[in-house]
Amino acid sequence: MAEESKTQHRLRYRGYMRGHGGWVTSLSVGEEEVNGERQEFLMSGSRDKTLIKWNLTPKKDEDEDKEWGVPRRMMTGHSHFISEIKLTGDSRFAFSASWDGSVRLWNVASGRTISKLIGHKRDVLSVALSSDDRQIITGSLDKDIKIWNTRSECKFTVDKNNHTDAVSVVRFYHAKKPALCVTASWDKTIKVWDNLYMTLLHTFCGHKAQVTTLDIVENSAFLASGSRDGTIMVWDIVQGKWFTKHDCDSPVNAVLFSQKLYWLVIATQTGIKVLNLPEQKFVQEEIRATSMKQNEGGSTKLLSCTSMAWSKNGQILYTGWTDNHIRVYEIDSSDSGSAE
Repeated sequence: MAEESKTQHRLRYRGYMRGHGGWVTSLSVGEEEVNGERQEFLMSGSRDKTLIKWNLTPKKDEDEDKEWGVPRRMMTGHSHFISEIKLTGDSRFAFSASWDGSVRLWNVASGRTISKLIGHKRDVLSVALSSDDRQIITGSLDKDIKIWNTRSECKFTVDKNNHTDAVSVVRFYHAKKPALCVTASWDKTIKVWDNLYMTLLHTFCGHKAQVTTLDIVENSAFLASGSRDGTIMVWDIVQGKWFTKHDCDSPVNAVLFSQKLYWLVIATQTGIKVLNLPEQKFVQEEIRATSMKQNEGGSTKLLSCTSMAWSKNGQILYTGWTDNHIRVYEIDSSDSGSAE
């Protein structure tokens, strides 16, 4: 890991995927067996109310056609925007949270809804799964955090030390036993809970506007948060301490740690920034994009990046944007030139 840091790495554009009719709000990478071989696929959720399962078709540098994947299956059923999707550990099932107030459980192979999690009074903004896929946690505009079982029954609604505004992000942190749950809210705080009885352990304060995103390094205690105030912060989830803060000059939509490098990738209203955490500085110029929509060819307006996910080997970054496209970037080390 330390070796890697000496080399100058950067994210390089490799291609795109087209298929959604609305912002790409969530991305998740899964694996399936095809003809006896393990193969990766991408799932995406969108404001067009659908989920798409993509066949990935990686391209070489010299390829003219940069289309990195094609839609294999579209899943319909939600009556409003999809806010977040999560695949189970074996990639056979997916959960989707929607502004229609429900969470759906899908069979990925058939594209059919198996069941619905009904109970929130307003838009569901986030969904997460425990490491054994036995528990589901949801957060909603109704300010509630709910815990569900695999039979789609709500087992618990947090009723003490609640957030005072919409719950925008929910996550499980598995490295500690018993597991921790982390939630973020439009009330500008982040709360860390003991998963066993959902007792509050820490409340992190510091953001000056809604907290929109969280990411956790699974094998360490690092938690990153991003906010509409244009800053990211890094915390120690176990000790309950604040580490660092960075200004991104634009409201933050998503944060994602790199598993390979000591990076935090930040999706904002104007593009993507890459922060080298040990050096506390941005790695490259902000990645920006303009619309690839047919009718907006000449537009110079900068797009917002709304979602991100790494490939299983942590080398390819899939990113969702407000022109309904997915753009694909790869970690490139500048000392090796452009030879592939």
